[in-house]
Formats: sequence, structure tokens, C-alpha cells
Amino acid sequence: MRPAPGAVLVAAGTFLIVGALAMPLYVAPSLVKVPLDQKSVTHSKAQNATVLDFATLSERTGVNLTASRAVRGDVEAGNSERAVFDVGVTVTDDAAADPTEDPITYSSDRVALHRRTAEAIECCGENVNGTAAKHEGLTYTFPFGTEKKTYQYFDNTARKAYPIDYVGTEELQGLTVYKFEMTVEPVEISQIDVPGNLVGSTEPTVTAGRYYANTRTVWVEPTTGVIVKGQEKQLQTLRDPDGNDRIKIIDATLTFTEDTQKQQADAAKDARGQINLLTVVAPLVLAGLGVLLLLLGLLIIIRARRSGAAAAPVAGDDRPTEDSPSEAAEEPVDEPTVPNQGGRHAERTDA
Repeated sequence: MRPAPGAVLVAAGTFLIVGALAMPLYVAPSLVKVPLDQKSVTHSKAQNATVLDFATLSERTGVNLTASRAVRGDVEAGNSERAVFDVGVTVTDDAAADPTEDPITYSSDRVALHRRTAEAIECCGENVNGTAAKHEGLTYTFPFGTEKKTYQYFDNTARKAYPIDYVGTEELQGLTVYKFEMTVEPVEISQIDVPGNLVGSTEPTVTAGRYYANTRTVWVEPTTGVIVKGQEKQLQTLRDPDGNDRIKIIDATLTFTEDTQKQQADAAKDARGQINLLTVVAPLVLAGLGVLLLLLGLLIIIRARRSGAAAAPVAGDDRPTEDSPSEAAEEPVDEPTVPNQGGRHAERTDA
């Protein structure tokens, strides 16, 4: 026996409503993740920077720098829970004849991160500049649904995670973004042998500490966790044995270029549109269609029951008292009066 049309519509409507509820709770989280095949290049610029000229061992001022960061996802090393990024950062002098042939600095990084929370995961040969290093906290992106709170953010140069604090909300490239700041106080990152006169010593060669400090600011689109703008006020120096800064290796404020900010904003808008489709638009469409089918199915069922009740045969004592024409009694026939016998009335027999 085939199911009634009304029941089919009610079942379909219920299914769609359940699907609408499940979409943002279960389906979207399984689909909204950091992509495994991440590929991006960002550029930052610094004006009037100071750098150490290693050829002459003297400071150069008024230098314009470009920092280029290339991020590539290692698809084979990733899975449903983690993504693995290989990252290279090159800082070049804009005035150099061939900046790529003679970079001021170059660094590399390999990190694994959770595809939903963006937190670093100990995995997959993570390293900094080829040396094994354990990453902690966030690295190159923030989590989906970034909150107005303090996170831990990993600094590759210091090889340590530092608190990065929410400091306000701004409008940037047509987006509402959260602004975060972190401070890396001067920390020794290495020791190098240099001519003594470079750090105020009379010794021919001394071992000087290389110190690093940074103030990092990022502007994050909160729905997607995309960093739309980044800025670093970076200082690296050589210190003498007494702990005094003697010469600057680099002193620069590097900020995302306008083109990079637009590129990152477009990426955030595209990702936000996809998230909105999965968490808002699709559930609303499914819920609306489900309610429509459910109401239509109930209406059909109610009408069918009413029609059935009207057409059902009347049974038992509910029959009308009037005789139908075919069942009407014949006209009574006059019968001769029979004397009462024994006090009983004669029985009447209908023809």
C-alpha cells in the first residue's frame, strides 16, 4: 500500500527541518576548515629602516625594505584534523640590483596546525630554519570565530609563544576586524663572533649576543580568522659583554602593503561567504521549505480525514427514522374483528 501524499510531505518537511538544525551544528564544522592546499604570498614594506651592512660592518640608514612571505600547504602531510604549512620569509633591500640574489635575511618555518582552532600541533617534522622546534599557540592564522580575548602567538625568531591581546575593533578594507597586539621584550637569540671594535672592545674578536625585540600588531577578520593586515616593529642588535646595545642589525617597521591587505580582505570575504552559506543561508532555506512541506502535508491529511468522515455509511441506531420509499409500509388492510379468545389479542401479520 502506497503512503498517502500528505504523510510523504510531512515526512519530507520534518527531514528538511532536522537537516536545517544539523547544518550549522554538525555539517558546517566538518566543512569549515583551514584548507590543506593553502597557497599565498604576502608582502610587507618598511621605509627608512636601519640595517647592518655585513660587508663593511657598519650601519646603513634610510633603507627601504620588502619582506615577502610565501605559505604553501603540504597536502600529503595533512589530514582531516591538521594542516601542515611550509613558510619562507625573505627580507630584501629595495635598492639592491637583484634583491633576490642578495637578501638581507631569510628564514624558513614548518608548522602543523589544527584545521579548526588554528592551534599548533606537535607533528610532521616541525622546524625553524631547519632546526627542530616545537610550535605553540597560533601562527599564520586565527581560529574561525575569533574572540575578543588574549591568545598565545608563536614568534619564530624568539621560538616562543607570547600573549597577543585584543585591543579594539576597527574597519579595514570594508571589513570589521579585531586588532591584536603582542610585545616581545629583548631576548638573546644567538651569539656570534665579531670584531671587538664593533661592540666597543679592544679585543680582536669577541662573542657578542644578538638580541631581538618586536611589537607585533595584527588585524583579524573574526569569522574566518584571516589576518587582513600585519605589522612588526622589529629591532635586532648586537650587545657588548655589559649588555649594552652597540650596533643595530635591523631596525624596521614592516607593514602589509595595500595590495596585500586587499588580497587578504578578498580571501576573508570569500571564506566568510562560504561560511555564511553553510551556517545561515542553507539552514534558513531548508527550514523554510521544510515548514512549507510540513504544513501542506498536514493540510492534505486534515482534508482527507474530513472527506472520509462525510462519505462514511451511517450504521446501526444512527439510521434516519423515516422509511425510504422502497421500505415504506403498505397501506393497512382492514381485517374483520375477531372475538377476543381467552383474553389475548389476535396477532397481526404484515403482508
